[in-house]
Amino acid sequence: VSTQSTGDKVKSNKEGSSEDSLEQRCSEVCKKRSAQTSASPLAMRGSFEDPAARMAHVYLHFTKNAYLVNSVLSDAYAACTHIPTGTTVFNEVMKAIDWGRLSVFSLGGGAGADIFGVLMFLHRHGFNAKVSGAIADKCGAWEQTMSNIFKSLNASDGDTKGEKLTSQQLYTQNLWRRLDGGIKYHKADIRAPAYFLQPYSAEAMALAQADIILLPFVLSAIRDNEDSSAALQSVLEAMKPGALLVFVDTVKSGCTETINELAYWCGLRRIYFMMETTVDLPKYEKKEYLEKYANEFETDSIRTAKVASIVFKRPSASEFERKGRITDRERKNIQQAQTRLRKKNPSFRFFQPS
Repeated sequence: VSTQSTGDKVKSNKEGSSEDSLEQRCSEVCKKRSAQTSASPLAMRGSFEDPAARMAHVYLHFTKNAYLVNSVLSDAYAACTHIPTGTTVFNEVMKAIDWGRLSVFSLGGGAGADIFGVLMFLHRHGFNAKVSGAIADKCGAWEQTMSNIFKSLNASDGDTKGEKLTSQQLYTQNLWRRLDGGIKYHKADIRAPAYFLQPYSAEAMALAQADIILLPFVLSAIRDNEDSSAALQSVLEAMKPGALLVFVDTVKSGCTETINELAYWCGLRRIYFMMETTVDLPKYEKKEYLEKYANEFETDSIRTAKVASIVFKRPSASEFERKGRITDRERKNIQQAQTRLRKKNPSFRFFQPS
């Protein structure tokens, strides 16, 4: 994930502030937030209406969160797939991929790093599908910020002032081109359940059509709100049959019991659960791009995360079925993930068709 591309573009989105003051404020925000012990950016106090706060968030968390969702989805897919028979609990998602279009909905995703993680998951396994991405977030300013980043990532070699795109920038560019028209933003606040997910609203329609629903650090951000459980329950009840719910939150948040209870009462089936997972950025993400901004902001970006992760599925008429032939690339990635899961937990139970 090209942090350089995202960082440069957010800096140019000054929104009435001078670049020096914006960078200075961003540096201050980075220092303040990186000093906090919580790994959940959305649980931190403060507003993202300030462009410096959004810039700091992209620098500190975007790359890490994208790898995190990619890792969780890859491990869950490996745990739920039986290679000898080609049978998978992800069968409805695989059908959407085979049809060439996957719909993804993120609740409180902000910068969209979690949707980017889905793109990385598809690329990792060689799945060729367009992605329709939607985010419901209380900060509407994210739309313009990420629109600028999206445009920069689709710049050609001729638009980069003679500089040749690096292999990492090309990888990032190709991932974003999988999006069908970018990411659609819907301003909605789960903390205000009376106005959240109104019937026939844009965000309600996007949720109802989604094959994958993402909850990136949402529960730890709203756990102090008494009405949030009812609003979250409405999200789970609106899932279509076969859709997946990907829950990721900090281990210390203690939210796993809450989401498990809500999922149970909403009729969801838990298909993957890791009480604690540590994800580190690969070495090439720690050097070339991130060091430049570490010096500029006088703060290192967040390069590791320890989280609890759960994947639920809305039961459908067919819980699992045989899919098409598994490619060598897909088989290799599944086997690597299964080996990794066995090392973490020798007693880990993988899916076995009856």
